[in-house]
Amino acid sequence: MEFRFEQPWLLLLLVLPVAVALLRLRRGGGAWPGTTLAAALPGSRGPLAWHLLMAAALACLVVAAARPQHGRTVVERSQSGRDLMLVIDLSGSMQVNDLAHEGKRSDRLAAVVRAAAAFVARRPDDRIGLTFFSTRAVTACPPTFDHQTVLQFLERMERQQRAVWDRGDDRGTLGGQTNLGLGVAMAARALRDRGAPGRAVVLITDGADSRDIPGWVDPIQAARSALAAGVRVHGIGVGDPEGTMSQRGAFGQVRLVRVPRNLLPDMGRLRSVAVAGGGESFAAADAEGLEQVFTEIDRLEPSRAVITESDDVTDRWRWPLAAGVALLLLALLLEPRMRGAP
Repeated sequence: MEFRFEQPWLLLLLVLPVAVALLRLRRGGGAWPGTTLAAALPGSRGPLAWHLLMAAALACLVVAAARPQHGRTVVERSQSGRDLMLVIDLSGSMQVNDLAHEGKRSDRLAAVVRAAAAFVARRPDDRIGLTFFSTRAVTACPPTFDHQTVLQFLERMERQQRAVWDRGDDRGTLGGQTNLGLGVAMAARALRDRGAPGRAVVLITDGADSRDIPGWVDPIQAARSALAAGVRVHGIGVGDPEGTMSQRGAFGQVRLVRVPRNLLPDMGRLRSVAVAGGGESFAAADAEGLEQVFTEIDRLEPSRAVITESDDVTDRWRWPLAAGVALLLLALLLEPRMRGAP
Protein backbone atom coordinates (compact mmCIF):
# COMPACT_ATOMS: atom_id res chain seq x y z
CA MET A 1 0.00 0.00 0.00
CA GLU A 2 1.23 3.50 -0.80
CA PHE A 3 0.22 7.16 -0.60
CA ARG A 4 0.57 9.35 -3.68
CA PHE A 5 -0.76 12.42 -5.49
CA GLU A 6 -2.49 12.18 -8.85
CA GLN A 7 -1.26 15.68 -9.83
CA PRO A 8 1.83 16.26 -7.66
CA TRP A 9 2.95 19.30 -9.69
CA LEU A 10 0.11 21.31 -8.09
CA LEU A 11 1.96 21.02 -4.76
CA LEU A 12 4.22 23.78 -6.08
CA LEU A 13 1.33 26.12 -5.19
CA LEU A 14 2.12 25.49 -1.51
CA VAL A 15 4.51 28.40 -1.89
CA LEU A 16 1.46 30.73 -1.66
CA PRO A 17 0.34 29.84 1.90
CA VAL A 18 3.97 29.78 2.97
CA ALA A 19 4.40 33.27 1.56
CA VAL A 20 1.24 34.45 3.36
CA ALA A 21 2.56 33.24 6.71
CA LEU A 22 6.21 34.28 6.30
CA LEU A 23 5.58 37.73 4.91
CA ARG A 24 3.18 38.46 7.78
CA LEU A 25 5.88 37.49 10.27
CA ARG A 26 8.40 39.73 8.57
CA ARG A 27 6.20 42.79 8.10
CA GLY A 28 4.36 42.91 11.42
CA GLY A 29 0.68 43.47 12.22
CA GLY A 30 -1.77 46.23 11.91
CA ALA A 31 -5.31 47.06 10.88
CA TRP A 32 -6.59 46.45 7.37
CA PRO A 33 -9.70 47.53 5.59
CA GLY A 34 -12.74 45.42 4.90
CA THR A 35 -13.69 41.76 5.24
CA THR A 36 -12.37 40.63 1.91
CA LEU A 37 -10.29 37.74 0.70
CA ALA A 38 -7.74 40.28 -0.48
CA ALA A 39 -6.82 40.79 3.16
CA ALA A 40 -5.04 37.42 3.02
CA LEU A 41 -2.60 38.54 0.34
CA PRO A 42 1.06 39.17 1.26
CA GLY A 43 0.44 42.95 1.19
CA SER A 44 -2.13 42.66 3.98
CA ARG A 45 -1.11 43.84 7.42
CA GLY A 46 -3.64 41.81 9.47
CA PRO A 47 -2.96 40.00 12.76
CA LEU A 48 -0.61 37.00 12.83
CA ALA A 49 -3.31 34.50 13.89
CA TRP A 50 -5.56 35.45 10.99
CA HIS A 51 -2.73 35.12 8.48
CA LEU A 52 -1.78 31.71 9.79
CA LEU A 53 -5.41 30.61 9.60
CA MET A 54 -5.63 31.73 5.97
CA ALA A 55 -2.29 30.03 5.16
CA ALA A 56 -3.56 26.75 6.61
CA ALA A 57 -6.79 27.02 4.58
CA LEU A 58 -4.87 27.65 1.36
CA ALA A 59 -2.51 24.75 2.09
CA CYS A 60 -5.44 22.35 2.55
CA LEU A 61 -7.02 23.51 -0.71
CA VAL A 62 -3.76 23.05 -2.62
CA VAL A 63 -3.35 19.52 -1.21
CA ALA A 64 -6.94 18.71 -2.21
CA ALA A 65 -6.32 20.02 -5.75
CA ALA A 66 -3.29 17.70 -6.07
CA ARG A 67 -5.67 14.74 -5.47
CA PRO A 68 -4.09 12.63 -2.73
CA GLN A 69 -4.70 8.89 -3.19
CA HIS A 70 -4.12 5.78 -1.11
CA GLY A 71 -3.85 2.29 -2.58
CA ARG A 72 -1.55 0.07 -4.60
CA THR A 73 -0.47 -0.82 -8.10
CA VAL A 74 -1.61 -4.32 -9.01
CA VAL A 75 0.76 -6.27 -11.29
CA GLU A 76 -0.81 -9.18 -13.12
CA ARG A 77 1.48 -11.68 -14.83
CA SER A 78 -0.05 -13.97 -17.42
CA GLN A 79 2.08 -17.11 -17.61
CA SER A 80 2.14 -18.03 -21.27
CA GLY A 81 5.59 -19.52 -21.66
CA ARG A 82 6.70 -22.85 -23.06
CA ASP A 83 6.35 -26.42 -21.88
CA LEU A 84 9.80 -27.91 -21.33
CA MET A 85 11.02 -31.29 -20.15
CA LEU A 86 14.54 -31.72 -18.78
CA VAL A 87 15.70 -35.29 -19.50
CA ILE A 88 18.65 -36.14 -17.24
CA ASP A 89 20.98 -39.13 -17.61
CA LEU A 90 21.53 -41.09 -14.38
CA SER A 91 23.89 -43.74 -15.75
CA GLY A 92 26.97 -44.74 -13.74
CA SER A 93 29.29 -42.49 -15.75
CA MET A 94 27.62 -39.43 -14.22
CA GLN A 95 29.96 -40.05 -11.25
CA VAL A 96 32.99 -39.10 -13.34
CA ASN A 97 34.52 -35.94 -11.85
CA ASP A 98 36.11 -34.47 -14.97
CA LEU A 99 34.33 -31.08 -14.84
CA ALA A 100 35.94 -28.01 -13.31
CA HIS A 101 33.82 -25.79 -11.09
CA GLU A 102 35.28 -22.73 -9.32
CA GLY A 103 38.76 -24.22 -9.36
CA LYS A 104 37.67 -27.59 -7.98
CA ARG A 105 36.65 -30.93 -9.43
CA SER A 106 32.97 -31.60 -9.86
CA ASP A 107 31.28 -34.78 -10.96
CA ARG A 108 28.88 -34.58 -13.87
CA LEU A 109 25.72 -35.12 -11.86
CA ALA A 110 26.45 -32.20 -9.51
CA ALA A 111 27.21 -29.90 -12.46
CA VAL A 112 24.02 -30.91 -14.28
CA VAL A 113 21.85 -30.40 -11.20
CA ARG A 114 23.33 -26.94 -10.57
CA ALA A 115 22.87 -25.82 -14.17
CA ALA A 116 19.36 -27.29 -14.39
CA ALA A 117 18.29 -25.54 -11.17
CA ALA A 118 19.60 -22.21 -12.47
CA PHE A 119 17.78 -22.79 -15.77
CA VAL A 120 14.50 -23.44 -13.94
CA ALA A 121 14.94 -20.31 -11.83
CA ARG A 122 15.41 -18.14 -14.94
CA ARG A 123 12.15 -19.24 -16.56
CA PRO A 124 9.27 -18.41 -14.18
CA ASP A 125 6.70 -18.31 -16.99
CA ASP A 126 7.35 -21.82 -18.34
CA ARG A 127 5.89 -25.13 -17.30
CA ILE A 128 8.90 -27.36 -16.61
CA GLY A 129 9.03 -31.09 -15.92
CA LEU A 130 11.67 -33.75 -15.23
CA THR A 131 12.39 -37.15 -16.76
CA PHE A 132 15.28 -39.27 -15.48
CA PHE A 133 16.71 -42.18 -17.40
CA SER A 134 19.51 -44.70 -17.71
CA THR A 135 18.52 -48.30 -18.52
CA ARG A 136 14.95 -47.42 -17.58
CA ALA A 137 13.20 -44.06 -17.55
CA VAL A 138 10.70 -42.32 -15.30
CA THR A 139 8.90 -38.98 -15.51
CA ALA A 140 9.33 -37.78 -11.94
CA CYS A 141 7.57 -34.45 -12.45
CA PRO A 142 5.17 -33.53 -15.28
CA PRO A 143 5.33 -29.96 -16.67
CA THR A 144 4.28 -27.52 -13.97
CA PHE A 145 4.46 -23.86 -13.02
CA ASP A 146 5.33 -24.99 -9.48
CA HIS A 147 9.07 -24.66 -9.90
CA GLN A 148 9.72 -25.20 -6.22
CA THR A 149 8.43 -28.74 -6.67
CA VAL A 150 10.69 -29.19 -9.71
CA LEU A 151 13.72 -28.15 -7.65
CA GLN A 152 12.70 -30.49 -4.84
CA PHE A 153 12.54 -33.42 -7.28
CA LEU A 154 15.99 -32.49 -8.59
CA GLU A 155 17.45 -32.43 -5.09
CA ARG A 156 15.71 -35.66 -4.07
CA MET A 157 16.88 -37.47 -7.20
CA GLU A 158 20.50 -36.46 -6.62
CA ARG A 159 20.36 -37.51 -2.97
CA GLN A 160 18.88 -40.91 -3.79
CA GLN A 161 21.31 -41.53 -6.65
CA ARG A 162 24.33 -40.73 -4.50
CA ALA A 163 23.05 -42.97 -1.72
CA VAL A 164 22.99 -45.90 -4.17
CA TRP A 165 26.45 -45.06 -5.50
CA ASP A 166 27.82 -44.78 -1.97
CA ARG A 167 26.72 -48.36 -1.37
CA GLY A 168 28.96 -49.40 -4.25
CA ASP A 169 26.21 -49.96 -6.82
CA ASP A 170 27.22 -48.13 -10.00
CA ARG A 171 23.92 -48.98 -11.66
CA GLY A 172 22.12 -46.32 -9.68
CA THR A 173 18.36 -46.13 -9.25
CA LEU A 174 17.41 -46.81 -12.90
CA GLY A 175 20.19 -49.10 -14.06
CA GLY A 176 23.69 -48.39 -15.31
CA GLN A 177 23.22 -48.14 -19.11
CA THR A 178 22.16 -45.26 -21.39
CA ASN A 179 18.80 -45.65 -23.12
CA LEU A 180 18.60 -42.27 -24.88
CA GLY A 181 15.51 -43.05 -26.94
CA LEU A 182 13.49 -44.17 -23.94
CA GLY A 183 14.23 -40.93 -22.13
CA VAL A 184 13.23 -38.83 -25.14
CA ALA A 185 10.06 -40.81 -25.81
CA MET A 186 8.86 -40.68 -22.20
CA ALA A 187 9.51 -36.94 -21.93
CA ALA A 188 7.73 -36.23 -25.23
CA ARG A 189 4.65 -38.11 -24.00
CA ALA A 190 4.51 -35.78 -21.00
CA LEU A 191 4.24 -32.75 -23.32
CA ARG A 192 0.65 -33.33 -24.36
CA ASP A 193 -0.68 -29.77 -24.35
CA ARG A 194 -0.71 -28.81 -28.02
CA GLY A 195 -2.00 -25.37 -27.08
CA ALA A 196 1.28 -24.41 -25.42
CA PRO A 197 3.22 -21.62 -27.22
CA GLY A 198 6.11 -24.04 -27.60
CA ARG A 199 7.18 -27.51 -26.46
CA ALA A 200 10.70 -28.87 -26.21
CA VAL A 201 12.77 -31.68 -24.71
CA VAL A 202 16.26 -30.91 -23.39
CA LEU A 203 18.24 -34.17 -23.34
CA ILE A 204 21.28 -34.14 -21.04
CA THR A 205 23.59 -37.14 -21.29
CA ASP A 206 27.23 -38.05 -20.76
CA GLY A 207 27.51 -41.42 -22.48
CA ALA A 208 27.04 -43.38 -25.67
CA ASP A 209 23.69 -44.94 -26.51
CA SER A 210 23.45 -48.54 -25.20
CA ARG A 211 21.84 -50.40 -28.08
CA ASP A 212 22.23 -53.90 -26.67
CA ILE A 213 19.97 -53.56 -23.61
CA PRO A 214 16.43 -54.93 -23.23
CA GLY A 215 13.82 -52.29 -23.97
CA TRP A 216 16.18 -50.16 -26.06
CA VAL A 217 14.43 -47.41 -28.04
CA ASP A 218 16.01 -45.84 -31.11
CA PRO A 219 16.64 -42.22 -30.06
CA ILE A 220 16.58 -40.91 -33.63
CA GLN A 221 13.17 -42.43 -34.25
CA ALA A 222 11.98 -41.14 -30.86
CA ALA A 223 13.16 -37.64 -31.79
CA ARG A 224 11.39 -37.80 -35.16
CA SER A 225 8.17 -38.89 -33.48
CA ALA A 226 8.49 -36.03 -30.98
CA LEU A 227 8.99 -33.49 -33.76
CA ALA A 228 5.98 -34.86 -35.65
CA ALA A 229 3.93 -34.17 -32.50
CA GLY A 230 5.25 -30.60 -32.33
CA VAL A 231 7.99 -31.19 -29.73
CA ARG A 232 11.57 -30.12 -30.50
CA VAL A 233 14.52 -32.07 -29.08
CA HIS A 234 17.80 -30.44 -28.01
CA GLY A 235 20.82 -32.43 -26.88
CA ILE A 236 23.60 -31.62 -24.40
CA GLY A 237 26.68 -33.84 -24.14
CA VAL A 238 28.46 -33.52 -20.78
CA GLY A 239 32.11 -34.55 -20.40
CA ASP A 240 35.63 -33.32 -21.09
CA PRO A 241 37.38 -35.22 -23.92
CA GLU A 242 40.73 -33.87 -22.68
CA GLY A 243 39.96 -34.26 -19.00
CA THR A 244 41.03 -36.53 -16.19
CA MET A 245 39.09 -38.35 -13.51
CA SER A 246 39.80 -39.72 -10.04
CA GLN A 247 40.32 -43.45 -9.85
CA ARG A 248 40.73 -45.50 -6.68
CA GLY A 249 43.37 -48.23 -6.78
CA ALA A 250 43.31 -51.70 -5.26
CA PHE A 251 44.84 -50.43 -1.99
CA GLY A 252 42.59 -47.40 -1.66
CA GLN A 253 44.94 -44.86 -3.18
CA VAL A 254 43.40 -42.22 -5.48
CA ARG A 255 45.07 -41.20 -8.71
CA LEU A 256 44.14 -39.16 -11.76
CA VAL A 257 43.72 -40.91 -15.11
CA ARG A 258 42.50 -39.82 -18.52
CA VAL A 259 38.78 -40.25 -19.02
CA PRO A 260 38.25 -43.43 -21.10
CA ARG A 261 36.55 -42.94 -24.44
CA ASN A 262 33.63 -45.16 -23.42
CA LEU A 263 32.83 -42.72 -20.60
CA LEU A 264 32.47 -39.73 -22.94
CA PRO A 265 29.33 -38.60 -24.76
CA ASP A 266 28.90 -39.69 -28.37
CA MET A 267 28.48 -36.21 -29.86
CA GLY A 268 27.96 -37.56 -33.38
CA ARG A 269 25.01 -39.63 -32.20
CA LEU A 270 23.67 -36.73 -30.13
CA ARG A 271 23.82 -34.41 -33.13
CA SER A 272 21.84 -36.91 -35.18
CA VAL A 273 19.19 -37.08 -32.47
CA ALA A 274 18.94 -33.27 -32.28
CA VAL A 275 18.69 -32.93 -36.07
CA ALA A 276 15.94 -35.55 -36.18
CA GLY A 277 14.14 -33.64 -33.42
CA GLY A 278 14.45 -30.24 -35.10
CA GLY A 279 16.72 -28.94 -32.36
CA GLU A 280 20.38 -28.19 -31.64
CA SER A 281 23.18 -30.15 -29.97
CA PHE A 282 25.85 -28.79 -27.62
CA ALA A 283 29.00 -30.06 -25.93
CA ALA A 284 29.81 -29.01 -22.35
CA ALA A 285 33.38 -29.78 -21.23
CA ASP A 286 33.17 -28.00 -17.86
CA ALA A 287 30.61 -26.58 -15.43
CA GLU A 288 30.87 -23.06 -16.85
CA GLY A 289 30.40 -24.39 -20.36
CA LEU A 290 27.32 -26.30 -19.22
CA GLU A 291 25.78 -23.14 -17.82
CA GLN A 292 26.52 -21.34 -21.11
CA VAL A 293 24.78 -24.14 -23.00
CA PHE A 294 21.64 -23.66 -20.89
CA THR A 295 21.84 -19.93 -21.65
CA GLU A 296 21.85 -20.82 -25.35
CA ILE A 297 18.79 -23.02 -24.77
CA ASP A 298 17.14 -19.92 -23.28
CA ARG A 299 17.73 -18.16 -26.60
CA LEU A 300 16.46 -21.07 -28.70
CA GLU A 301 13.34 -21.51 -26.57
CA PRO A 302 12.39 -17.94 -25.60
CA SER A 303 9.82 -17.52 -22.87
CA ARG A 304 7.25 -14.75 -23.01
CA ALA A 305 4.85 -13.38 -20.45
CA VAL A 306 2.11 -10.75 -20.57
CA ILE A 307 2.45 -8.31 -17.69
CA THR A 308 -0.28 -5.75 -16.99
CA GLU A 309 -0.46 -3.10 -14.30
CA SER A 310 -3.58 -1.51 -12.85
CA ASP A 311 -4.19 0.95 -10.03
CA ASP A 312 -6.36 0.00 -7.08
CA VAL A 313 -6.55 3.35 -5.28
CA THR A 314 -9.05 5.48 -3.35
CA ASP A 315 -9.15 9.28 -3.60
CA ARG A 316 -8.48 11.10 -0.34
CA TRP A 317 -8.99 14.70 -1.55
CA ARG A 318 -12.35 15.23 0.17
CA TRP A 319 -10.85 15.52 3.67
CA PRO A 320 -8.30 18.26 2.86
CA LEU A 321 -10.96 20.06 0.77
CA ALA A 322 -13.40 20.01 3.68
CA ALA A 323 -10.67 21.18 6.06
CA GLY A 324 -9.64 23.99 3.70
CA VAL A 325 -13.21 25.25 3.24
CA ALA A 326 -13.86 25.07 6.99
CA LEU A 327 -10.68 27.02 7.79
CA LEU A 328 -11.47 29.59 5.10
CA LEU A 329 -14.98 30.15 6.47
CA LEU A 330 -13.62 30.37 9.99
CA ALA A 331 -11.07 32.98 8.89
CA LEU A 332 -13.77 35.07 7.20
CA LEU A 333 -16.02 34.84 10.25
CA LEU A 334 -13.27 35.81 12.67
CA GLU A 335 -11.86 38.68 10.62
CA PRO A 336 -14.19 41.36 12.06
CA ARG A 337 -13.36 40.29 15.62
CA MET A 338 -9.63 40.27 14.93
CA ARG A 339 -9.76 43.84 13.72
CA GLY A 340 -12.01 44.86 16.61
CA ALA A 341 -15.31 45.15 14.71
CA PRO A 342 -18.53 44.62 16.82
